[in-house]
Amino acid sequence: MASDQPPWWRPAIDACPEDALGLEAASGQQQRFAQLDTLAARLLTAALRGQPAAAVVRGIGPQAADSVAVVGLSAQEKTWCAETFGVPEQQRRGAWYLPQKLSLKAGAVNLPHLVRKRPAHALTLAADDSAGVSLVDGAAEAVLLWSVLVPLFETLIEPIRVRAAGPTKTIDDQRQLWSGIEARYRLLGIAGDVLEDFRFGGGWHRLDRQGQQRARLRLLDALAAVDPLQLVTRHRILQLQALMAGFAKKSKTGTALARRVVTRALQPVVSGYFAGNWLAALDYLQAPPHPDEEVITALPEPRLYVGMSAQAAGMAAEAGIPEDQIHAMLAAFLGGPTSLSPVEERVAALREWWTAFDQAHAVQRPGMRSLWGLVDDGIMGLGPDEHIFTQQLYQQVLPASVNEQVDRLWQSVTLQRHARSIVSNPNPHQLMAQTLGPALEFWHGVALTAWFVCEGPYSRAPLSGVADYYSRPLTALQDAGCPVPTGLFEELRTAERHLGPEEPIVRDRKELPVDTAVGSFSLTMSYSSGSRREGFERVRDIVTRHRRSWADQYLGTYLEQRWRTALEDVARDHHRHVAAKGRPPTLIQFAQFATAAANQWTGGDLGGLYTAIGEPAPAQQERPARLLPGDCYDFARRVYTALGGIAVDNDLRRNQPEEAQRQWQLNGLAIESLRYMQLHEALGQPPTFKQFGSRRLALAWPGNEAEGWSVFQRTLASLTDASPPPSEPAAGTAEASPGLLDNTQRMLAKGANAPLRTESVAVRLITTGVPVDVSAVLLTSNGKVRSDHDLVFYNHPHHDGVRTSSDTVTADLPHLPEDVHTVAVIASIDLEAQPTASFDQHTTWHAEITQPTGGGIAFTPVPFASGETVTIAMEIYRHGSSWKARAVGQGYDTGLAGLAADYGINVEA
Repeated sequence: MASDQPPWWRPAIDACPEDALGLEAASGQQQRFAQLDTLAARLLTAALRGQPAAAVVRGIGPQAADSVAVVGLSAQEKTWCAETFGVPEQQRRGAWYLPQKLSLKAGAVNLPHLVRKRPAHALTLAADDSAGVSLVDGAAEAVLLWSVLVPLFETLIEPIRVRAAGPTKTIDDQRQLWSGIEARYRLLGIAGDVLEDFRFGGGWHRLDRQGQQRARLRLLDALAAVDPLQLVTRHRILQLQALMAGFAKKSKTGTALARRVVTRALQPVVSGYFAGNWLAALDYLQAPPHPDEEVITALPEPRLYVGMSAQAAGMAAEAGIPEDQIHAMLAAFLGGPTSLSPVEERVAALREWWTAFDQAHAVQRPGMRSLWGLVDDGIMGLGPDEHIFTQQLYQQVLPASVNEQVDRLWQSVTLQRHARSIVSNPNPHQLMAQTLGPALEFWHGVALTAWFVCEGPYSRAPLSGVADYYSRPLTALQDAGCPVPTGLFEELRTAERHLGPEEPIVRDRKELPVDTAVGSFSLTMSYSSGSRREGFERVRDIVTRHRRSWADQYLGTYLEQRWRTALEDVARDHHRHVAAKGRPPTLIQFAQFATAAANQWTGGDLGGLYTAIGEPAPAQQERPARLLPGDCYDFARRVYTALGGIAVDNDLRRNQPEEAQRQWQLNGLAIESLRYMQLHEALGQPPTFKQFGSRRLALAWPGNEAEGWSVFQRTLASLTDASPPPSEPAAGTAEASPGLLDNTQRMLAKGANAPLRTESVAVRLITTGVPVDVSAVLLTSNGKVRSDHDLVFYNHPHHDGVRTSSDTVTADLPHLPEDVHTVAVIASIDLEAQPTASFDQHTTWHAEITQPTGGGIAFTPVPFASGETVTIAMEIYRHGSSWKARAVGQGYDTGLAGLAADYGINVEA
């Protein structure tokens, strides 16, 4: 007969740490943590006494990852850490939620050391001591820091950190903040008097700099006097109590699946205390696995479907059918007109482009223009070309057939945030150059360096410094197995020694007659800019010979490595998502990691990329009508002129600096017009000011948004076939329907709004059908979260004045941070519990808004009918100095991932 006794951890959820640890010990579960507790206590002791706890080694280059190590580990402890926290080891236990890259706050664990050794600069140094760590290659000690040590130290040093940040909130918020800190200290068994100098009202502001430094040292001394094992074990049980609570919430009718319980907040707990092993966590909780639980210990190897057309003859012979029939079958499989895959098409085009590029550099001679502009590197200026740079030079130098092929194959892209559509790409030649990658960056760069060293006017690097200057692409080529021979650099150094002397480049020469009492003579005045050195052809031939030798040996291998690496990375990310979530990614989720590869190798077609990695596409993308003209540079110039742009010369910069600044702003708007037209295609209508994200742009009109945005939109509509956008009211002018200000009960229609009093407001969602989760998202004025903490839900139930409880979201409007512009109230169906459910005529919701001083607002949307599982029900938003409520009722058929992508939330959260 089964026992009716609750498991040991049930009463531990709400128990104090001491009692919870007693229950844990009585159940025989405490010993599993003994080695980790002892290690953490020893590291904590050393840190509080002034020893550094972590060492960060910075990666070299903008894309290079940092590395981090825990200081003071013995060889035996390092081995144990590798087995326990190593990423491959944790993934073999099922921890596929571990991110590939991790931002690690190493300063938290090093702050005690810095406070003791560098007191005057400790907080600044700690703030800078963060690391961007790649978890692909193991990084066991990074996982130990992320999951165990950083949370522990952040709790202990929170008083120092909060005082360093300053009083940025209201008095009530500060009281609440310090009340929480003191409560956490009490739970850890730390005497309250250690916070005497720090707590709110304790006189911190009266301390001078030295006094504050002494107060920090006293706090560290007080923490060092506490039994470190007590601090470590109590902090651990507090972390595990959060896991117990999450498990209890999701396991009301039996053990829940791991992916339902292990939220982003609980991932470090499972990795830190159970080595990423969910089955070990269940053993700790004395719960059997869910019948459908599957622990994936390894990801499938990527299988790519590229290059099959070359195998058609052999496949036909083996099957005993005509080769034409094989080609037809392959074309049907690939969804294209021929059996050539999109990747193969682009590889062939890149080979042809490389040949033309190579020839252009090989015939370069003194007296010609420089070839800066032959490769589109994203520089777009709407003024006259400089002598050393020619915009779109490839149009003049490369064969028309080569340029047309680039325009055709790279003419479309997918925008990551609007992945349902394939839209126009205004910069196909730039995207093609990115597809070629470091090989083009180096070989084009070294050829330009040779030109500018010899023909001037100046060069950023000498020929003898080429290897150092281009170290990043050279390292990438080395890693790809396609190295540039060192002989090139030896020859360049020798050639530099044999160049002619420097000769000034004279830009302007004038002769003026001068008459004096003793006779007449001519005064010659010349203006020179930079210098040149004779000998370019010799250097050009050295570079050409090495470039061609490299291409003969490596270009084919390099191109295959480029597409194979991109596609295999996408396939692995797809497999990793399935392993972590138990289901394939939606199209929106797939776009988060596949957009770059799709844009480079399949013309932005995510379906084509799905085919290349052998996976079925969950949905088809739309291809809206193209709004961008063929020559986007010319379109941007026409926009610039239509907005009032003029040529800016040195006289204008010198005599009318304000007008020159305004012209610079118009230039930026003209360039951004290309992105506007892209968004118009993706959205099917002109983007709003908020959708465009215009707040990062300076609108060059006195009225800024109220005046400039409508001018900008009307200008673009006049230059394209697009219809002009409907007029948008300027900020602060929208009419509102009656609402809570008049103490009445109002029913809002979809899209309508109503004023609120600046006090607490509660939004309750009443649902029928399947249960739903109610959450809130705090958004800035650009419609994005400040961080993932701005998602308030059952596992993170309160944040910055917003709380969730069961079916209600409450926002304390007077105390919301100034940078929070909107609170969106979200209803979502738990697809793990109800995998086939959606909002429809049977599963509906109704919103009610109330405030303490009376009145009410209600909103009942029309039932959804398109498989929506998530909805933005209501928005509470700032309107000038006051607040309003808006009835939204916008549904998502892509689940929380679609909504998260729109709001800038990490989709893996």
